[in-house]
Amino acid sequence: MPDEAPHDDLQELASRVTAAQGEGLFTALAQYLSALLRASEVLIGEAVDDLHARTLGVCLQGAPQPNYSFPLAGTPCEALVRSDLAATGSGDGAGGDSGYLGLSLHGGDGRVIGFVCARSDGELQVSERQQCLIGIVSVLLTTELQLLRCERERAALDAEAQSLKSRLDSLERGEVAAAASGVHRAPAIAPPIDLDDTEATGLHHVQREHILRVLNATRWVIEGNSGAALKLGMKPATLRHRMKKLGIARLRHQP
Repeated sequence: MPDEAPHDDLQELASRVTAAQGEGLFTALAQYLSALLRASEVLIGEAVDDLHARTLGVCLQGAPQPNYSFPLAGTPCEALVRSDLAATGSGDGAGGDSGYLGLSLHGGDGRVIGFVCARSDGELQVSERQQCLIGIVSVLLTTELQLLRCERERAALDAEAQSLKSRLDSLERGEVAAAASGVHRAPAIAPPIDLDDTEATGLHHVQREHILRVLNATRWVIEGNSGAALKLGMKPATLRHRMKKLGIARLRHQP
């Protein structure tokens, strides 16, 4: 009679992925790996830099645990994250530890963006079937981690755009009020925006670089719900006018 275990494992994986939402997927997959490998502890985390990491999913004795940040020095995860030590796949152990399994997660540019660590109280033996399932999980984790990072970058970009928009609006309101009162008002914090200024300094430079970042992030789409104009809080015509004033033009080789 054929072995139904691989099918059962895939069904369990599909069930956990379907039930999980948002960042809860990392915890769900940590619990799945814990059950699959009969591991006492599983960590799924991301690299903050070569010296620090944070967990995204933790399972201890089959139960989910709170996430935390930690220094990499002296931990088994150090070799999985640091660029000069990172492995290209799973390892059988750390320092000869037969109860440990480590896996590096690589982004599209080949750099390590995350890791998976599993530890067992006894010897951790991984069968060919389990290796295949771990490979599927690693693809899911890599994709989800890349998506999470993109969402963070987008949120930071949106916050930066809103901050700049508020600053520009405040300056423009001040200039309108000064013009209406007929009193020349020297700004107390920042000079007025001069879109014809050709020197890459001050607010002119900040505005130009910010608009370029938003244009690149939206693949130079100006109009629509995903366009740069909406993200910058401008009308498309206003954005095009400012691009012209700031000398921003799309090069032919740009995607």
